[in-house]
Formats: sequence, structure tokens, C-alpha cells
Amino acid sequence: MTLPLIYSTLFAVLLAQVIKFINESIQNGRFLWTRFFEPGGMPSSHTSLVVSLLSGVAFRNGIFSDLFAVSAVFSAVVIFDAMGVRRSAGEHAKTLNQLLQIFRFRRSDVMPLKERLGHSPLEVSAGAILGFLVAWAANT
Repeated sequence: MTLPLIYSTLFAVLLAQVIKFINESIQNGRFLWTRFFEPGGMPSSHTSLVVSLLSGVAFRNGIFSDLFAVSAVFSAVVIFDAMGVRRSAGEHAKTLNQLLQIFRFRRSDVMPLKERLGHSPLEVSAGAILGFLVAWAANT
């Protein structure tokens, strides 16, 4: 019996977030509950989600279906955004935070910018593998 596509896709993103939470909690020696809800890190949950959706559509409708084409374009946009735009925004935030620290700019209304926004190619690859494996398991 195969799971409905929405369930396997949501499971892929949830599993990626759980892996990220556990991995970073072990690295830091304490529970980091906020990491469960934040972007960035290993594996990419955005990539896991879209690759699970793309793979599930491929398994159910084939790679020559219109639905697969739409899923492929959607996946490419999300992955490009995760590795390109959001990663660059995170790098900019890191530089701005360093400048604020160098110039000792301290005000109570200025919070440091979030630096973990995007993903490295390795994080995206791990998310893609996870997403594919979830879709494969849900469709076998």
C-alpha cells in the first residue's frame, strides 16, 4: 500500500528537521529546540520536501507526465533558492554582523541578523537523497 503523496512529502521535511535537530543537539551537548524550526543546516529540509514530491510524482505518474514537469520546475526553483539566494543572504548577514561587532555598534533595538539561511551543496545533496529515499519507501 502506498501512502498519499502529501503524507510522504510532509514526512520527508519533518524527518529532515528531526535529523537536523538531533545532529546539532549532539554537537552542542544540549537540546537546541529552536533548530527544529529554523532554516539552514544538514540536511536541507526544503530540498528533502521538493525531491520527495518530485520522486513521488515520478513513481506514480512517470517522468513524462505534465505533473512531473511542473514538479521538476518547482523543485529546481526551490533548490536554486536554497543554495543561491538564501545562502548569499546568510553570507551577507554574517559580514554585517562582523561589521557591527568591529565597530562596537551596540543598541538594544539592533539584533544580530540570522546567518543560517541557505544551504551548501553537501546539505542540498543530503536533503535530495533523504527526499528520494522517503518517496521510494512510501511507494514500494
